[in-house]
Amino acid sequence: MARVALITGGTSGIGFDVAKELSKSGTWQVNIIGSNDARGQEAAALLPNTHFFQADVRSYAQLAGVFNAIFETSHRLDFVFANAGIPEEALDFYAQHDAATDAIPPEPPLDPVKVNLDGVLYTSYLAMHYFRRSPESTKGSRDLLLTASIGGLYPCLLTPMYSASKHAIVGFTRCVGKQFFAEGVRVNSICPGVVKTPLLTENPDLIAHFPSETLIPIERVTEIVMQLISGSAVEDTQGRRVDADEMHSRAVHITGQGFYFTEMPDLHDGSARNTWSKMMGG
Repeated sequence: MARVALITGGTSGIGFDVAKELSKSGTWQVNIIGSNDARGQEAAALLPNTHFFQADVRSYAQLAGVFNAIFETSHRLDFVFANAGIPEEALDFYAQHDAATDAIPPEPPLDPVKVNLDGVLYTSYLAMHYFRRSPESTKGSRDLLLTASIGGLYPCLLTPMYSASKHAIVGFTRCVGKQFFAEGVRVNSICPGVVKTPLLTENPDLIAHFPSETLIPIERVTEIVMQLISGSAVEDTQGRRVDADEMHSRAVHITGQGFYFTEMPDLHDGSARNTWSKMMGG
């Protein structure tokens, strides 16, 4: 029986490339989710064993309806890739407002947070529900992978809301990874730098801002995704090996030169270690 994948933001970029890799294997039934119906139908038509569902990840009701429709047909779920995300373009967070005309500044558009973070939380919450309903035999080979960013590991002055949302994804991964692993689900996040997706290549000003040596081929990200969901040990560019039984709660930084398992900041003293132990249920 084919394994079942669900990918948000699956109609282009990283999501579509991962869908392409899964679909060509012949062992996966792939379901891609996006908000643009025309683009989604076109994307699914290019790939074997692939279906498109339209949903806005900011809407829990829409997303839940898609999860349920997929599960009612397939009766299992093996891999969920919470990948949908948008850049921060519509707001200059540093803009000053004229006190004479704007006594109260206009409400900022928080779409990057709603898509990048709310969408991931909704997707993760639903994924666990349907993982738990999947056949017992699939327990231990289920994956929930979240797309964060280099901006989730390091600050980004240019896009503070985007960076904040991606920091939250890394933190969420580290919060839930151990608990979900005990239930047979590997939860990890990828933190790529600037990937050569259509979003980048179709924006001359944006692509000109980054030196060519920093840009990451989209196929490289897909290759690392496939390693992370393989169920096998993975060794990063620095030789850091993570065995299969420790493959959870990981933030994987992907650069133009390699990929790296990135650890939490150090706990400074015994008090901090004891506090954190209690925070994690110890």
